Amino acid sequence: MLQLLADNIAAGPPGRAHGRYEKQILCVDHRSPGRYYNGPPKDEGYLGAIVETASRRLEICLFVSSRHLQKYQYIDTQTKLDWLTGRIKRARRVAVDIEADSFHHYFEKVCLIQIAVGRDIYLVDPLTGLGLSAFLDVLADTAVIFHDAGYDLRMMRSSFGFEPRGRVFDTMLAAQLLGCRQYGLAAMLQEVLGVCMAKGQQKADWSHRPLSEKLLAYAGDDVLYLEELTDCLSARLKELGRTQWHKESCEWMVKAAAVEKEQPDKDRQWRIKGSRELTRKQLAFLRQLWRWRDHESRKADRPPFKILGNQQLIHLALWAQSHPNSSLSKGPRLPRHCTNRRFARIEKAIAQARALPESSWPKPLKPVRAPRWTAADKKLADVLRDKCRQITDRLEIEPFVVAPRATIAVIARKRPVTIAELAACGPMMQWQAKLLWPTVKSVLET
Repeated sequence: MLQLLADNIAAGPPGRAHGRYEKQILCVDHRSPGRYYNGPPKDEGYLGAIVETASRRLEICLFVSSRHLQKYQYIDTQTKLDWLTGRIKRARRVAVDIEADSFHHYFEKVCLIQIAVGRDIYLVDPLTGLGLSAFLDVLADTAVIFHDAGYDLRMMRSSFGFEPRGRVFDTMLAAQLLGCRQYGLAAMLQEVLGVCMAKGQQKADWSHRPLSEKLLAYAGDDVLYLEELTDCLSARLKELGRTQWHKESCEWMVKAAAVEKEQPDKDRQWRIKGSRELTRKQLAFLRQLWRWRDHESRKADRPPFKILGNQQLIHLALWAQSHPNSSLSKGPRLPRHCTNRRFARIEKAIAQARALPESSWPKPLKPVRAPRWTAADKKLADVLRDKCRQITDRLEIEPFVVAPRATIAVIARKRPVTIAELAACGPMMQWQAKLLWPTVKSVLET
């Protein structure tokens, strides 16, 4: 529709200069959607876009009836992204969500960035070769709204090096501080706004192109109501005096998302669930088969479970150890993709495990010893847990929001004598420590 309008405008007189583009302000008569005229907006919806024609480059500010408003704009060219960057720079805040492909790829990445400015939805496609630097720099300085921001921020950091500098408002953290029992976005929209949201696309392959209209609409819905939801939650937080709690919780979450992942322990990463029951010789086969699977996953850029599941891996290791003279062709049934060269590489991994001397077999891991836990510690922890429950019952929030069970256990063992020492037991946020300190002090002094 915008392209058709742009072609018609391009054949007419120039509009007002607007940077590198000409700016046209139009209104569409919702009674006759095919007709349009120059003029100011009244109370209709707004849709802005950069549209290129053969002869001119136009910025169209289109005002249409809400029932004719396009649900989203797909940003797949640099021109569109540059325009959106300017729009975000002028915005007071924006809602953000991402879609990634970790369910389908070994090397996970962000495949779509959803942006909402008011009720305008923009779907930025980072897989089209866009130069994202200026866009991400502006977004980093803008107040942003996420739902469950931790994963999204970690993915944006690993994919683009993105770290927010402006305020982050996490609607899930707000829900927890307000005592909501369900934190999923769909459940919250239903409870707070009465909006029914279709779900069911979480496992879609977002790296596949082109994305279907159904997927794009689903992605847009994830940010459509976040600003309205934020306003409702913010008002409730202010009413209960918990705005600062939420602000600190969001800052804490942003810092946690920026922490680099520790490199995996090479002697532990292959020890999958069920491996503790295996003998040293069986572990030798499991380790070699795990390394084969990891190599295949990287090579094919597929998640390990799509190459061979953990239970299948253990079953194959047990078979290989107990059938030293049997051909793999007579072994456990393998997935259909384990043929030809891949099949030959499995055989090679098994042969390598068989050739290992006993001295090279993996040793069972020594059990991690838990901190010493005296009867007095256990009794104190029970008392603290009951007192914490009384506080959270009064506030009508879940106990883990104030102090998880593990934190209570540390408090019971360390017995802090100052609020600073209490905060170090979690570690805890300042609002949590201030809330708990009078009760903890009273219990410890008893």
